[in-house]
Amino acid sequence: MQIVIDVPNSLYANLSKITNGSIANKRILDCVKCGTPLPKGHGRLIDADALPLNAIDDSNYGSNYIRIAPTIIEADKEESEG
Repeated sequence: MQIVIDVPNSLYANLSKITNGSIANKRILDCVKCGTPLPKGHGRLIDADALPLNAIDDSNYGSNYIRIAPTIIEADKEESEG
């Protein structure tokens, strides 16, 4: 399963220092440490597979399809507006 969580930078930086805890907790921490951080100021992330097959090739309607595509993660507005 893939899951997206918001972890404060200070907590993320300290994950490698945690040595005690149950095996389950350590496994969760390892998953978080090995995760892929989203870039600062990223745009809206969509499910491109939900688009019609011709959405990208259709120059007249492609941007409309992308605009109405299901949003998976909202844009990082705080960072992009700065």
